[in-house]
Amino acid sequence: MKRVLVFEAHGDDMEFFAGGTIAKLCALGHDVSLVVATDNDKGSFELSAEQLRAARDGEINGAAAVLGIKRVIPLGYSDGDLAYQASPDHLRGQFMRIIRELKPDIVFTWDPFAPYEGHADHRAVAVAASEAASFSHFPLYYPEQIAEGLAPHYVCETWFFAKSPRDLNKYVNVDDHIDTKIEALYQHDAQMVLTIADMQQHLRASGLQVPELADLDPHDYREAIARRMKQVARAVAERSGLGCTFAEAFRRIRYGGIESLARDQQIPEDV
Repeated sequence: MKRVLVFEAHGDDMEFFAGGTIAKLCALGHDVSLVVATDNDKGSFELSAEQLRAARDGEINGAAAVLGIKRVIPLGYSDGDLAYQASPDHLRGQFMRIIRELKPDIVFTWDPFAPYEGHADHRAVAVAASEAASFSHFPLYYPEQIAEGLAPHYVCETWFFAKSPRDLNKYVNVDDHIDTKIEALYQHDAQMVLTIADMQQHLRASGLQVPELADLDPHDYREAIARRMKQVARAVAERSGLGCTFAEAFRRIRYGGIESLARDQQIPEDV
């Protein structure tokens, strides 16, 4: 059994890009924890920030239950303001503390080196999480944590996801878990409504016509979300060489890059 830790900015980030893989890891008996950095209080055209915050808290826990995630750790920073409320050093220290407490073998997070990421929250989490995972085994990073009794911890693998990924080197067959991924996304009701409504606003602003979206009630999102998620996962599977129907893709670093020094040794795969 491996311990897996996911760092994300918003409650639905992981589900879009790694939900099938996380569902698969949970189904295989691995212990998965989720850190959500913000309170998700900005993403709605309908609800107040207070209403949205309350709704999203329940949705995050519902999605985690669907996937099989053991624990959810909310940090509560204001949505959209993470990079301005927490310094890079403070956020990295928070993430490193969680790593030293939970001792994950594998970390999932946003890719800090993927291009064209427009959301500052995603960028902040990407940098802080990747650095925390890289240096949590060095006792002179945040030595006050060591003085409190936390031990340095070595993270064996970091799996990065992105909107515009580069240098993908790990593909996961999610044929048996694509429906679980989609069901987890359905739990994020407010975010799914926003996803459709936001796409409709983009279409209207650009003058483009996509009939199946233009006339869709944003609250009736299920078919559109399922169709899009399967379309994306099918395209990834075609590139993967796995011979499956649906897949997810990552840039993965194992053992601090030392894997390249041991090419004659076969490191076992977890998924």
